Amino acid sequence: MSKVLKFGGTSVGSAGNMRKVAGIVVAQGATVTVLSAMSGTTNALVDIAARAAKDPADKAIGDQIAMLQEKYSACIGELLAASKNEALTRMEETLALIAKEAAYYRNPQSERTILAQGELLTSYIFCLYMRESGYRAELLHAPDFMRKDDEDKVDMELLERQLKRLVTNKDTYYITQGFICTDNDGELDNLGRGGSDYSAALMGGAINASQVQVWTDIDGMHNNDPRFVDNTYPIPRMSFDEAAELAYFGAKILHPATIQPCKDKGIPVFLKNTMDPEAEGTMISEAEDNSRIFHAVAAKDGITVIRIYSARMLMAYGFLRKVFEIFEQHRTPIDMITTSEVAVSITIDSDCHLDGIVADLRQLGTIEIEKNNTIVCLVGNLEHQQRGLAETIMKGIHGVPLKMISYGASHRSIAMLVDTKYKKEVLQSLNDSLFTDPNA
Repeated sequence: MSKVLKFGGTSVGSAGNMRKVAGIVVAQGATVTVLSAMSGTTNALVDIAARAAKDPADKAIGDQIAMLQEKYSACIGELLAASKNEALTRMEETLALIAKEAAYYRNPQSERTILAQGELLTSYIFCLYMRESGYRAELLHAPDFMRKDDEDKVDMELLERQLKRLVTNKDTYYITQGFICTDNDGELDNLGRGGSDYSAALMGGAINASQVQVWTDIDGMHNNDPRFVDNTYPIPRMSFDEAAELAYFGAKILHPATIQPCKDKGIPVFLKNTMDPEAEGTMISEAEDNSRIFHAVAAKDGITVIRIYSARMLMAYGFLRKVFEIFEQHRTPIDMITTSEVAVSITIDSDCHLDGIVADLRQLGTIEIEKNNTIVCLVGNLEHQQRGLAETIMKGIHGVPLKMISYGASHRSIAMLVDTKYKKEVLQSLNDSLFTDPNA
């Protein structure tokens, strides 16, 4: 029975936490352990790359590198003994590489090379610790088997072939990196922020794991965002579709792309707390929980609304196809859409191509743009034939102006668009009116 375990940056953020992770890896009998960079590392590396792009001589670059040196030196000094010098040498080589890439910045490849170093160094240190602790551990270089194809997607055929060839010994703990990969030309690349979850899901699918475990600093998926809302609680069980909706619409504990590879292979995903390994956490699987109507709510910020007004829509066909083609040409996905006879409202979560989109849409009609919005997504057993369901939900956010509502695409969710200034109020109101902690 093979397991893939992924640990986030906080989980490996100190020597003490790395010891906890090692204990969990052994207790769970992990086949492959996927690690993020130590907490704070990626933010520092992003800052270094951004500064280098503007001015490679920026003194703040040296300050960030010095901070990383202090951080990793402290961890190595506390964690390792016999292999301490080996780890310190590797750290110095890594920091020298970062400094060199910053000094001779060649965007965007220098940025990708810089960002990859956190996972590479963290996994190297952790593997040394596992060996010092008396376990057989082997460090795998994720870019060797995580490679994007010409459509910018991970080549699953290569991943399955390579990983099955590498992971062969049941008595060995295989340690590797999340987030990083290579592009179609063999250059270092990455899967985007939070991509370590996705890495673990892909690796789990590649080796047909019995389960994928995602370990963070919170005890599972909560019914609401505990950063903004009082009296939330962890959800013991959740379906793949519900988890995917929540992850996409803002539940920070899980990367949105994580669910699909596991759903495709029927591999359950467990969300667990590194700081409290005995906590139940959340199991995500095919099974539906029909014991409650409302399961959870999440919020996604940074939403831009694009409204298109056009008399040409009236009694016409093909108009929406033209609209969708514009978003496809600009490689921008749509979150929500509502229509009337003469208008279409669309939301997007990335405005990097907004100017081009608006320029093309103006050929179809009058355009209106609104920024600083939030999508609040409520998931559960929202069967369409239930009487009073919408009324119950709307009572929960009484007094808050709604800009858009999307309901009916599935029986699992309803999405509502509000001005971001109302987000916390909406989340707390829904929590108070719709949810009761089953463990209270």
